[in-house]
Amino acid sequence: MEYVIKNREPADVLRYFEEISAIPRGSGNEKAIGEYLLDFAAKQGLEARMDDLYNVVIKKPASPGCEHLDPVILQGHTDMVCEKNKNVEHDFTKDGIKLVVDGDILRADGTTLGADNGQAVACMMAFLARKDMKHPPLECVFTSQEEVGLIGAIGFDPYDLKGTRMINMDCGPEGVCVAGSAGGTTIDIYKTVKRVPFAGEAVSLKVRGLKGGHSGGDIDKERGNANKIAARVLYAIAKEMKVNLVSMDGGMMMNAIPRECDAVAAVADAAKAAEIAAEVEKKVKSELEFSDPGLTITLEPAAAPAEMICDEDSDAFLKMLYLMPAGLVAKSMALEGLTVASQNLAAVKTQEDGRLYILYSLRSSVNSFLDDMGEKIDLLCHVFGAEAIFRPGFPTWEYTAKSELRDMLAKAYKELTGKEMKVEATHGGLEGGAFLSKMPGLDIAAIGCDATGAHTPQEQLDLNSYKRMVDLVVRVLEMMCE
Repeated sequence: MEYVIKNREPADVLRYFEEISAIPRGSGNEKAIGEYLLDFAAKQGLEARMDDLYNVVIKKPASPGCEHLDPVILQGHTDMVCEKNKNVEHDFTKDGIKLVVDGDILRADGTTLGADNGQAVACMMAFLARKDMKHPPLECVFTSQEEVGLIGAIGFDPYDLKGTRMINMDCGPEGVCVAGSAGGTTIDIYKTVKRVPFAGEAVSLKVRGLKGGHSGGDIDKERGNANKIAARVLYAIAKEMKVNLVSMDGGMMMNAIPRECDAVAAVADAAKAAEIAAEVEKKVKSELEFSDPGLTITLEPAAAPAEMICDEDSDAFLKMLYLMPAGLVAKSMALEGLTVASQNLAAVKTQEDGRLYILYSLRSSVNSFLDDMGEKIDLLCHVFGAEAIFRPGFPTWEYTAKSELRDMLAKAYKELTGKEMKVEATHGGLEGGAFLSKMPGLDIAAIGCDATGAHTPQEQLDLNSYKRMVDLVVRVLEMMCE
């Protein structure tokens, strides 16, 4: 293949990053990347296995003189969030990511980049292939379906792992060592509706211009949720006239704050409805002036469809959507800046079978918060005649005060950069909790580099910072052998 990233170090890591970027690897579609990794391991003469979830383990013997050491587990996930701008033609099941190098920044052309967590996959591949590194035995674990609830890690069987320390490379920014993460759950909500012949004036509502972001790492930034804003507009119109929803389509992934939402509805007076939408836009733009200033709301006449949702079902769904909470719920009083609990109204869809569907996610590092938030959503759905189905949750990774691995990472980072490494917990869902539940006592630390815009088409990777992350792991592995 022709490589886009040229004359940059570490060349081997970046080459592997480009190769995996050419492989479609959305959550649930990891078979191809798993087979690619098995083929890679075979070419390197390394022991490897893949399970039914397409989790892959590749082992590499220690470098000479380090055979007596316990193995070190290196870990990251192969799947990526598949988000794109609506005006971009891209099939994530067949098309590779189009990479763009902009100075020291790597991004994609109108889609998510997949640095989350391709950066870890490429890093581990390079370490497995290098012949000149000094390191203990390596056990590299490539998990699947992390982005949709840590499914691969939860279903992974570590029966053949002997490592006592694990470096997860799925968290940033640079200079931060993460030592705990939130647990969470996802809810599938279904509302069966009756459709009747269309009557009234058809309008098309579009919410655009929001930043979106990671529903863990960015949920505290008070950014707009396109689904909530669309519901607010339609509810405001419904207070003045009859509104019958026809369809709604907003958001894509459970762990991405929705940036765009489209809806079609029947209203009694399209001109008046547009005036109300403009008034709501003015209010919301003022509210989001500093966090999400790019918001636009348009409501225009549309072609009349054959059917619309009946009065009762449309009214119930819009009220339920308007009342559903989304965003920050609680902050920590112990750790500055840590989000403790949040909710994300991630997606709203009109299904082919005619039902209305909501994808909803909860996160918290406190289990009682998860229980309480879940009870309230379940009750809200019951009141408005919808069904809430709770998926299996992913476990909390609880913070521990002492860690030899964290201390070693901090020492190496200070040696390489002259800067102190911070230790934090994150509101994002990391796989540490899933591994700890199967391997009690495992010493885990999560690191990363400077990468912004995760789970949005604005995702980008700082190539200089990425090199420093690679150098940090190399140095820590060397220190373990000294």
